Amino acid sequence: MKRLIVLSSFAVVAIGLLASSCNRRVFEKVENTCLKTVATDIPVPTEKAADILIVVDNSGSMAEEQQNLVENFLNQDAGECPLQDLANIPAEYKNPVRSLYTNGGVLSRCGFIQLLSAFENDFRVGVITTDVGICDNRIPDSQGGDAWGFRPQRGCLQPDSAPGGSGRKLISAADLIDGDNGNDDFAQRFRSTLENIQTFGSPFERGLDAVDLFFNAPADSRAPGCEGDLGTFRRDDAALVVIFLTDEEDCSHGQGGMLEVFGNENDGEVCGEFPGHFLNVQPRKCYDNMDELSPVQGYVDSLLAADANIKLAVVAGGIGDAGGITPAGCLVGGDGLPTGGDDVCYSSGGLSNFTGSGPNNPCGPDTAAARGNLPCCVADAGSRYYQLAEQIGNAATDSICNESFRATMLDIAAFIAAVDQVALAEPPSNPAAVIVEITRAGTTEEEKVDVLPAGADCATSDGYMLVDERFIQLCGSARPGPGDTISVRAAGQASEECLAAQ
Repeated sequence: MKRLIVLSSFAVVAIGLLASSCNRRVFEKVENTCLKTVATDIPVPTEKAADILIVVDNSGSMAEEQQNLVENFLNQDAGECPLQDLANIPAEYKNPVRSLYTNGGVLSRCGFIQLLSAFENDFRVGVITTDVGICDNRIPDSQGGDAWGFRPQRGCLQPDSAPGGSGRKLISAADLIDGDNGNDDFAQRFRSTLENIQTFGSPFERGLDAVDLFFNAPADSRAPGCEGDLGTFRRDDAALVVIFLTDEEDCSHGQGGMLEVFGNENDGEVCGEFPGHFLNVQPRKCYDNMDELSPVQGYVDSLLAADANIKLAVVAGGIGDAGGITPAGCLVGGDGLPTGGDDVCYSSGGLSNFTGSGPNNPCGPDTAAARGNLPCCVADAGSRYYQLAEQIGNAATDSICNESFRATMLDIAAFIAAVDQVALAEPPSNPAAVIVEITRAGTTEEEKVDVLPAGADCATSDGYMLVDERFIQLCGSARPGPGDTISVRAAGQASEECLAAQ
């Protein structure tokens, strides 16, 4: 079930009902009629506030994927990306049309934060992890060692300091104009944030729990030093965007009494001490006992309570084209694109980095026969994350088995800036006679948007569809960006007063 978002919070909507109850004008035809012309004109604002929460899997198998994310956050090569001074975006690149950042366009080698800046977003970016324990590095002998120490996790924004430091917890557009030149290097700050996370988190990747706890946990249940992180991140007037990046299935079991059913792997934990109960619940249980995990619907409700118009992006284990991902174990194919499925790679149950010899290393060379001589998947299917995206509806998806996330991250940046749905003042009298047009920023020519056939998948189609009788859902390249104007014209219902007067 897809939840339909009634107007993106990135848009300012002015709905005008043209004419009174008896209007002579209905589209191109002029006749005496009691039908109203229902008109909606939306100028998409060029300045928007967006609070963007990136949820990064910090388990042991995520080193390459984290590095991929860092490389595609900001490209400092001026020969590849002309957007190097984010405080002074050249006029010709402000609110760019899609052709500029796709298919080899001049901005197609830029990074996520550079395109966000080009769209003039008043953004805040914070990073949390999929670990909901008090601290990471529970097993120093095989994880970070004593020199790494312990990093707070539950309900915590991760700082941009060098490992062990206490740096800034947000990267924001305001940093560019605050007079402090020391916080303007977004590339280094994001790299430092990921270096301060690394891969010493829990093997129980509870991404949905992590977000739920970040928005809802009381201050006294958060890790020490993180009591005020939610207030630091969230603004009342900003849209909410959540981006998940993980190579494993979600193992959230913190809602609906399932913590007691599944088992609490963090029971009795103290930061800096090994929790004994951690030995009694094995990570494989996340895959073998999925019926003991908390239903995804509870997390849908939690996110919609945080922002009814939330935008979501999922980059997890799956195959297919962006926007039409099928959850599956996957590998990076020879062409750099995801390939996978049960006949291509072996789902390791979250243990893809266990490649040594012995029966406890499911991806080791001496266990090849037991897995049908298939290689272990780079990522296991992220079905619960994609289910969350489907039920939220206002979502972008892609596979973590792409060799580069660059196009994905640019699409997400554009998705953040786009308007997805327009509300009509009332249902049209004839759903087949709705005219939707877009005037792109910097032009005066109206671009007609085609209606999609019944049953079309909005995630992989370009056009519009009428949903719930009075909502125009814009799909794919038909989603307007900042500075564009959407025009919708439809014949409304006849009024009883007008009919009685005839």
